[in-house]
Amino acid sequence: MRVTLPVISMGKYTLRELRLDDYLDYYEIGSDQITTSYVSWETFKKPTDALYVFENIFLKRPSNGLPVGYAICLKSEDKLIGIIDYHTYFSNINCAEVGYILNRKYWNMGIMSKALKCVVDVGFNYLDLDKIVIGHAENNIGSQKVILNNHFQFERKALNAFKDKNNIYHTIFYYSLYRFEYKGD
Repeated sequence: MRVTLPVISMGKYTLRELRLDDYLDYYEIGSDQITTSYVSWETFKKPTDALYVFENIFLKRPSNGLPVGYAICLKSEDKLIGIIDYHTYFSNINCAEVGYILNRKYWNMGIMSKALKCVVDVGFNYLDLDKIVIGHAENNIGSQKVILNNHFQFERKALNAFKDKNNIYHTIFYYSLYRFEYKGD
């Protein structure tokens, strides 16, 4: 799999590779209790929590054969307002899993649906994937809408797949999209 990503313009927003100096904007997102209510990691308590993730996860991905990930940015100020990335690669089936998070100030504006559409196109036409998978926690209806808006098909559910920061187990619904099903615009 390629480990670099092309820059993509989405009108007022841009998708570009994550950079270390994005970590404070990521802290703003990851320290919000509501935004992080359906993630498997702890809500950030201090900026160094986000810095640790950048240094030890995102920026180390190329050495593990994965792209760093995309920063979803306001084009006018190059401010990170979200992240969308291929966080796991299954080489035996040439498949990658997408994850994303968006600053709550930008929810319900169609930004993540557009970003996912672009990332799917990159996955099939640039990274040459055969399959893309994505999941959402059972009660995360916003994420489910983003996934369905991008023509992913339900594949399976994983009962009690992860325990959140409140020790509550969540069922995850997984969806997939295959190259042969993809109809890019």
